[in-house]
Amino acid sequence: MSNQTATPTIPVAEGRPRLFFGSRSWRLASIVAAIMVLLALLGVAFTDGRYDFARTYWIALVPVFGLLCVGTAYARTRHEGGLRMHAVFRQVLHWVGIGIALWLDLLIRSTGEETAQAAGLNAVLLLALGCFLAGVHLDWVFAIVGVLIVLALVLVAKADQYLWVIFVVGGLAIALMAALWWQLRSKKSVVAVAK
Repeated sequence: MSNQTATPTIPVAEGRPRLFFGSRSWRLASIVAAIMVLLALLGVAFTDGRYDFARTYWIALVPVFGLLCVGTAYARTRHEGGLRMHAVFRQVLHWVGIGIALWLDLLIRSTGEETAQAAGLNAVLLLALGCFLAGVHLDWVFAIVGVLIVLALVLVAKADQYLWVIFVVGGLAIALMAALWWQLRSKKSVVAVAK
C-alpha cells in the first residue's frame, strides 16, 4: 500500500480533474472577495466622523455585494457544466433578505427610536452577516470578508484611534489572496510545461 495522500479534486466540464484551489471558480471568488474587502476598507475610511455619508455608503454596498455574490454563483454554475440555478436563486434570496432587514432598520430609524450613528452601525453589521453567510453557502472566502467587516465595525464603534488596524489587516488579507493566486498560477504553468 502506498502512503501517498489523495489530492482533493473537483470535476471539470472536459472530464479532467482539477485541483480545488486551481479552479477558475475559486479564483473568481477570491477576486470578488478582494474587491469586497477594498470597498469595505473605503467604507471604514468614510465612517471616520461622517456618519450620514458612511451610512448611505454601507447601505449602497448591500446591492453591490449581492450582485457580486450572485454573479459568482452564476459563474460557478456555468463553469461546473450544469444548469443548477438554485445556487444563484439562493444568493438572490439571501441578499434580498439582508436588504429587507436593512430597510426595516431604516424604518425603525425614521421613528426616532435609534440614532443615525446606530443605524449606520446596524447597516455595517447586516452587511457583515450577509458576507459571512455567503461564505457559508457559496464560498469560504466571503466569510473572511464578513469577519473583516465585523472587525471594522468593532474598531469603529469602540476605538476610533485604532482604525488603522483594519487597513493593515485588510491589506494583509488582500496580499495573502494575491500571493496564493500567484503561487497557484505558477504551479499550473510548471505542470503545463512538464506535460
